[in-house]
Amino acid sequence: MDGEARFDAGETIVPEGEKINYSSLLFAGIACREKINFEGERQIAELQIPGDFIDLHSYPLERLDHTLTALTECKIAKLYHDDIDALIDERPRFARILWFATMTDASIHREWIQNLGTRSGLKRMGHLFCEMYSRMDVVGLVENNSFAFPLTQAQLGEALGFTFVHVNRVVKQLRAAKLADHRDKRVYIEDFERLAEFCGFDPAYLYLTRRER
Repeated sequence: MDGEARFDAGETIVPEGEKINYSSLLFAGIACREKINFEGERQIAELQIPGDFIDLHSYPLERLDHTLTALTECKIAKLYHDDIDALIDERPRFARILWFATMTDASIHREWIQNLGTRSGLKRMGHLFCEMYSRMDVVGLVENNSFAFPLTQAQLGEALGFTFVHVNRVVKQLRAAKLADHRDKRVYIEDFERLAEFCGFDPAYLYLTRRER
């Protein structure tokens, strides 16, 4: 592990295609994986929260096929790939842990594809809120049925495939239905089980339960 790096909101953490020799552990802030098309439109493909290895894919691949961007002020710790090699040689089980992390990332990507392709507006946003609630809860960032979520409505639209206007409409509908609310840079969920049932959220794809091996 070699020091820390800080990034302001909007800064690129790792650019697409650039060769890198370290992987980053996010320990403060929210970052995202993103792809940008020829017209400059951004699709957010996954959100990263404290505790995530945000560019572990670069360990075997040496570069990323997407960009990692800080959505809020972020802090990372760097783990150089040579050091990862040494850790695996010393503790072979560490390779299994890293493999598990990358497989979980792949599972989350598949669920995001389904969310974008098959769920309606309210359920799509509700599902994202359920996922973030579940992941934030594991790292102790849920308090009084709410968690910090300082994304703008434009950024929410980029994650959900909505226009700014549609994001605003869906947030109001979720609030009116008393399913969830996004205000003051936080997400509030009064009854998580009710929201999960409404949007068909099953946390199995997050693999949050204790492993047998």
